[in-house]
Amino acid sequence: MNPRQAIILAAGLGSRLQALTASLPKALIPFMGRPLLGYAIDFARHAIGTDGRIVVVSGFCADQVERFVADYAPEAQVVLNPDFRQANLRSVATGLTALSGGFLLMNVDHVYPFAFGDRLMSASGDVLLAVDRDRPLGGDDMKVALDADGSVRMMSKQLPIWDCGYIGMTKVTDGASEAYRAAVGTVLAARPDTAVAEDVIAELYVRRHSARTCDLSGIGWVEIDNGDELVAGERRLAEDPGLLTRGFDAGTQRAGAVGD
Repeated sequence: MNPRQAIILAAGLGSRLQALTASLPKALIPFMGRPLLGYAIDFARHAIGTDGRIVVVSGFCADQVERFVADYAPEAQVVLNPDFRQANLRSVATGLTALSGGFLLMNVDHVYPFAFGDRLMSASGDVLLAVDRDRPLGGDDMKVALDADGSVRMMSKQLPIWDCGYIGMTKVTDGASEAYRAAVGTVLAARPDTAVAEDVIAELYVRRHSARTCDLSGIGWVEIDNGDELVAGERRLAEDPGLLTRGFDAGTQRAGAVGD
């Protein structure tokens, strides 16, 4: 069964947005007049259902995130990662403490169309990564390498050879939840200060509980990691205001991430 829970990673500083995040968390950066976290919550509600459970992991300027969530999504729970200045697996582990069973893991700086949720939640797989294959990947993009049967072997921005690009979202079913949690514990024990969420996928491969991929090529999406991407993303949404709410069976006009 598909998870009815979501973890939104919203703890980061967003330092590459420079002055915009001097006293404002990245999660609350305005995009087309609305905070990024608002888009993430709307997407989660669509993907897991309005009666699903949403956990938001806060860190930098946590009080601001808590106030926003209390107003925008009072049904959601905010949990604080006090180690938010370390690598992001700490935030994943913090989110996991607030729920049991399967979940949808999301990055707050990716603005996803509802079509992503439609396709990802209808695809089979115990651990399923949202990926695409129709955009050029640069040095700061997360790359995914597969083995011969399509299992995810490794993920890293530094891979010299890869098969597809990661889109910052992972579905974990109830049946894979314990294996995922065990892999998180192993990776954190080995690299407590530097481990990232992608390291868990490599650990699952070692444990023979490997992840698979869901190809979301052909659907536009937006990543907001720096000022240029913010401007480009707003321009894209102004040109195609229905992008984020259309279903995946509807026609799409452009594929890939804005700003890449």
